[in-house]
Amino acid sequence: MNIIEEKYCGILATIDWNSNKWQNVPTIEDLESTKFGYVEENNKTYTAINFGHEMYPSDEDEYYSGLLPQLWTKTPDKEKSKTVKIVILKSKNWKDGLTYIVGFYAFPIFEKGRKKSPIDTFKEYFETNIKSLPKDIYLLENYVLFNEDDEKQFLPKGKKVGKRGYNYLTKDNVCKFLDVMTNKNPDSKLMGIKFRIIKSLN
Repeated sequence: MNIIEEKYCGILATIDWNSNKWQNVPTIEDLESTKFGYVEENNKTYTAINFGHEMYPSDEDEYYSGLLPQLWTKTPDKEKSKTVKIVILKSKNWKDGLTYIVGFYAFPIFEKGRKKSPIDTFKEYFETNIKSLPKDIYLLENYVLFNEDDEKQFLPKGKKVGKRGYNYLTKDNVCKFLDVMTNKNPDSKLMGIKFRIIKSLN
């Protein structure tokens, strides 16, 4: 294995399910069916507009910020995250009990912050801890099924999906995820992001 493959080039993290595609507040059923402790206890989530980058204004620095619950209390290691080019997001659909890859933030910056809610029905500020340029954020139109059988193929050797945390990914892992996402979503924007990520890894 060469040097670049030994570096962590991506992160696989989990967000709570949102039937409104993380572009608006989740449904009552989403909130009632969640397994995220904070959402259960407070009946609200700060991931509601994670993929609202094409609907809502960017931040003042032209980036768009969202929240990754698993990275709030357990922030990424500074050294390991230096080479991270993509954070891939998965979520468990309570309706069918299956987990899907739903989208990603490419070329991310890990930075805690707050931003005013653009949603009339959500009056609080949104807590945030990740941001990317809108052009580098992508919500899959066709989600990719991700089950236990995929762990050996898409995660570093000997690693299992973190139940309460997140997983670092190698260059090979990232490329495999990008391949399955683009195969199921042959979109020009997605292909463009994939090309820039792979170029940055080389």
